[in-house]
Amino acid sequence: MISYDDAVKLILAVAGPSPSVQLPLKEALGYALARDVFAALDQPPFHRSPLDGFAFRAADTEGAEPCSPAKLTVSGYIPAGTVYDAPLKQGEAVRIFTGAMLPLDADAVVAQEKAIYHDNSLLLERRYSAGENVAWAGEDVLCGSLLLPAGTLLGPAELGLIASQGISSVPVYPKPRVAILTSGSELLEIGEPLSPGKIYNSNRYLMEALVSRAGAFPDYRGKISDVPDDLRKAIAQASQVADFVLTTGGVSVGDHDLTPAAVAGTGAEILFHRVAIKPGTPALAAKLGNKLIFSLSGNPAASLVTFLQFVLPALQLARGVNWQHQVVKALITKSFPRKKDQIRFLSAKTIFSGGRFVSEPQSLQKSGVITSFRGVNSLIILPPGQGELAAGSMADVQLFPQIFDNLPLAGRE
Repeated sequence: MISYDDAVKLILAVAGPSPSVQLPLKEALGYALARDVFAALDQPPFHRSPLDGFAFRAADTEGAEPCSPAKLTVSGYIPAGTVYDAPLKQGEAVRIFTGAMLPLDADAVVAQEKAIYHDNSLLLERRYSAGENVAWAGEDVLCGSLLLPAGTLLGPAELGLIASQGISSVPVYPKPRVAILTSGSELLEIGEPLSPGKIYNSNRYLMEALVSRAGAFPDYRGKISDVPDDLRKAIAQASQVADFVLTTGGVSVGDHDLTPAAVAGTGAEILFHRVAIKPGTPALAAKLGNKLIFSLSGNPAASLVTFLQFVLPALQLARGVNWQHQVVKALITKSFPRKKDQIRFLSAKTIFSGGRFVSEPQSLQKSGVITSFRGVNSLIILPPGQGELAAGSMADVQLFPQIFDNLPLAGRE
């Protein structure tokens, strides 16, 4: 049995991205950049007004005060997208709108609601400084500067930033495809009549959802036969069409746990089988060529925990994302008894309240109990050698904002 830390190190050592591809910007949401992207333009590309108002020369307001305002003549009108050709003369101002290019020599703007304007005359009751209410060219981004580094996950803001540079496509790492196989003679697909001794195949939907939330493409390839050779062939065939193979069930050490031998029969190198954690001890990882195979427990809570610990990091690295488990210190609100032998992961609800993280473990923590993950957002980590988790103590907690919807929001109880 391998330690948890060694298992994670093995995964991090062998996982990595595929060769990059060039994608149109409109298709790149959720992908990670494969190379640095540099600015092709200053942003803003010219001096502009950030608001509706009047542009003028700051020097013309020298000595202005309420009892003796500076009086300027409004000589022009500049909507966004148009250019005022002539430089401003001394004592002149122009009406200007948000996003419009400042005329030459203008270096200050007054908001229209703060301006005194009547009959083409602008009165300014105070002195303005050069640059006041002006968005200077290049103040956001300078041409040639690093816009986004390789490994950046492209969200809406990142795509908007790239688009502002007139860049239409970007180099990204492809999202991995994950073949999902479920095993167990007791499993039925939804829609099949339920009979004694049978259960519905919830692992299929659990794994598909987890893979999707991890930013990869799930490819469900059906239930695996309990015949050893059929099992081996199904895993081998799945590895030919996907970047990862993910199986659930049949991975322990019983007479009917055939998956480890089937994985080995494909010629794959077994990286580990059985990890000193709970739940999910039977987890297996293997490498077949440049493909990774993960075989997880058929118990849904155990498979979920081991997915988060081992499969999720591998998928993130395969996507080219600079990733590691997000761990915070949290105050524990409810005690939980345990043995001291293995590292233990407890499903929990974590909030941020009173300037700190607060975490409450679920009451029922069993490998086959999926309700223990209803409404949770985190896992409390209990290291080996630690006994009871005491209320009022502090513990390390893993947060999974990319997987669970219940984020640790400030003040949320």
